[in-house]
Amino acid sequence: MRRAGAVLLGLVFLLVLGGTLLVAPVDTTLSSPDFVSDQLEQADAYTFVVDDLALALLEDAWRLDPGEFGEDFAQNPLAASGLTPQQVADAIRRALPPEDLETLVAPALEDAVAYVTGREDEVTIRVDAAAHLDALVRELTVLFRDSGAYERLLERELTSVFAQWVDEGLPADGESSGWVGILRGDSGEEGGRLVDVFTRVATPEWMARELEGAGVAAVDYAVGRNDALAIRIGVDEAGAEEAAAEIAAIIAEAAAFDVAYANVIEPATRESVAEVSMLPYGIVLTHTEVLNAVSDAIAGEWLDAQAAMLADDLAAYVTGQSDAFATTFDLTPVKPAAWHSLTATASASLRDALRALPDCATAAENTTARAALRQELPSCIPWDVPAADIVAIAVPAISTAIDESVLARVPDTVTYTEQDLREALERDGGSDALVALDDIRDLFVEGWTYTEADLRADLDDDAFDLIQDVRLALSDGYVLKASAESPDGLEEGLGEARDAVGSAWTSSWIPALVAAVLLLAVAFLGGRSWRGRLAWAAGTLLVSAAVLAVLFGPVTQSATEAVFDEVRKEVAADPDSQFPTTSEVLTDKLLDVLESVVDEATGTVARNSLILAGVGVIGVLAAVFWRRIGVALGRESP
Repeated sequence: MRRAGAVLLGLVFLLVLGGTLLVAPVDTTLSSPDFVSDQLEQADAYTFVVDDLALALLEDAWRLDPGEFGEDFAQNPLAASGLTPQQVADAIRRALPPEDLETLVAPALEDAVAYVTGREDEVTIRVDAAAHLDALVRELTVLFRDSGAYERLLERELTSVFAQWVDEGLPADGESSGWVGILRGDSGEEGGRLVDVFTRVATPEWMARELEGAGVAAVDYAVGRNDALAIRIGVDEAGAEEAAAEIAAIIAEAAAFDVAYANVIEPATRESVAEVSMLPYGIVLTHTEVLNAVSDAIAGEWLDAQAAMLADDLAAYVTGQSDAFATTFDLTPVKPAAWHSLTATASASLRDALRALPDCATAAENTTARAALRQELPSCIPWDVPAADIVAIAVPAISTAIDESVLARVPDTVTYTEQDLREALERDGGSDALVALDDIRDLFVEGWTYTEADLRADLDDDAFDLIQDVRLALSDGYVLKASAESPDGLEEGLGEARDAVGSAWTSSWIPALVAAVLLLAVAFLGGRSWRGRLAWAAGTLLVSAAVLAVLFGPVTQSATEAVFDEVRKEVAADPDSQFPTTSEVLTDKLLDVLESVVDEATGTVARNSLILAGVGVIGVLAAVFWRRIGVALGRESP
């Protein structure tokens, strides 16, 4: 029964010994500060990140749907740039070679491992990558400039996006678009002439300058050179002046009459002139006749000058160079011409009326007609007063009345402001037209901005906190403290890992103690003498170690490759994923590293098992030659 119990305990010892040998590599790993760095170097991880992983990520980015970059893009802007993923990957490698990446990351990893394993209670992780990020911006700058990527992006994507945006806010109207048509310009193409404004401002040089400035601002924020994120892509003063000149040209090329008269002068004149103007001698001027006379009078050089003034003021307002405008038209110079036109119209009406009158039939009628001539049109033509004389008498009175009662009602000046423009634009194009106008002004005044507030709004709290932790690591250094009371973000994750590793490490001696106790129990149950006890203990150790050596040696290592091949099939890249190539490359590399770690761990267990088996062999031999050893030591007689 004692020996049967010893055999059963031997089986338990086999299991405990296996657990003990499995824990031993973990202890070795935790006690080595260079373990992680050595594993990464052995896996050639830094070259993998810079070459394979970066290229796979870029290839996936080049295949993303245009909608991932915004609803307005017709195609992927990365692909539209004409650059290849390999070109960008090469630029990244020049800015950050694998050996430089290792120099940056390895010390930070060693410090983090020291914190996680409890060797340090407080460490500062700092990755001094500012110079490499600056170099990356420069490399991409040179690549985009030399390859003509900016020109292709403007031609293939951004110009059409702007034209589509214009059409949404200022849609073309073939019948009557008013200010919408004037601002768009006389062009049947998508976006109208405003596309010319965009191409005057958004040149490849401008695009290069703005995007490169945005890259510098992002790097300055990331490495802590700036405390606040402030990315701005906008138009400088020179660009705004270029755009204003183009907009003024568009307005000037439109019908000057439509710009200055129909939208400015005519409304003010229409409100001030009566529907019917009664003149001496029964002459009547209609509202239409007065408006036509004023319209005819303002044509020519005066109108061109006034229209040019309005175009300049309006262009300055649209491009944000002025917050408001008030263009004043002085109508005094055109009133004499209008007066002559209206006088001629009234005179013609007078002559027509005189031709319709009969000659006076009696002396009494003749006398009455002559008396009425100075105030009104007579009922008949006097015998001794020719019609021409009647016209000569009536025209001065009519002309004076035109000046005093008709043209005096026409304002001397008409002022057109931005409020009038906005009201007319809303009437012509609706609320979307006002939104488009304000967007254009914002583009010139504020540009496109992206701040830390926008970043916070786009990310959840954990992601934003992680970015702040990375910023600290890239600038002053991210401090990890074991005594942190309220850890969050990166520190929380590393703190949990520290607790788990600490618990495993502190309890790693327990299996070894249990194995030793079990081996002693086997010895005392199986043997009745010291020789027997040694034989049972050594034999149990030999058999158990031999079994484990075979199990973790040829058996496990032969099965490892098949197991990992099956795992690779199970975690094969999802073709519907946005980044399938990246996922596949990264998964393969991680499995390769894991397989290498498993092989090394099982190999260590097998080697340690062989060592213990050797100890067991020595023990068995000692038991076999127990008597001779005793004689040799003088403890037993021959």
